[in-house]
Amino acid sequence: MSFIHPTAIIEDGAVIGDDVYIGPYCTVSKDVKLANGVHLVSHVVVDGDTYIGEGTKIFPFSAIGTVPQDISYKKGDKVKLIIGKNNTIRENVLINPGTLKDEGVTIIGDNNLFMGSTHVAHDAKIGNHVIMVNQSMVAGHVIVEDHVIIGGSTPVHQFVKLGEYSMIAGGAAVAQDIPPFCLAEGNRAKVKSLNIVGLRRNFSQDDINELKKAFREVFRSEKGRKEVAKELFENSKNEKVKQFCKFIIDNKRGIPYERKNDVKNM
Repeated sequence: MSFIHPTAIIEDGAVIGDDVYIGPYCTVSKDVKLANGVHLVSHVVVDGDTYIGEGTKIFPFSAIGTVPQDISYKKGDKVKLIIGKNNTIRENVLINPGTLKDEGVTIIGDNNLFMGSTHVAHDAKIGNHVIMVNQSMVAGHVIVEDHVIIGGSTPVHQFVKLGEYSMIAGGAAVAQDIPPFCLAEGNRAKVKSLNIVGLRRNFSQDDINELKKAFREVFRSEKGRKEVAKELFENSKNEKVKQFCKFIIDNKRGIPYERKNDVKNM
């Protein structure tokens, strides 16, 4: 059975699932759909054509689904925000829907953690098991693949893509794409090495060794990166290496790289 605090405002038309908790002073607009088990702690605004998946918990003073911060948006545009299951959205988070100059939808996957004061802009696509640390921001049309960590106070430029299991250090500023399995840091952020800690937590030593070899060949070869990546993609039998190389082959924004003195010790 759902609980709705008497101070909450729920507009006619909103769809509320089972076992939903809507705390004090929350507002839920008419086109919102809250799936089973959603928990709005207090003082949460959920607006627009917004779907929030099962088990997602949203903390005070977050604004979810309010109109995009983009001058192309016109009142009445049919735009959406879709948020998946079991996300944790902490205090003061802002997540906007899409715009009509893209597909009109912002999509958030499952099991993500958005720490306090983070921002997901219009038309972004966030995968699963992503962590955005306090005050990090992704701009419009950004793609964040699964298991990415974005450090605190880090902005990500529009149209950038962050590959799976990449990690962006706190205080970085990301203006170009970061391949999967890599660690990037600095302002502007540059790839420094593989995300060794993340890889050790999730992959076999064989996979890690193959990725080390691929990383060195791609970023240290005197040939062009895409040329080396194509050769590795065609010849390697390791799926993680193929994923790493495919990202580089398909890349259009450029990949910033800065060799680090200790990279040989990865």
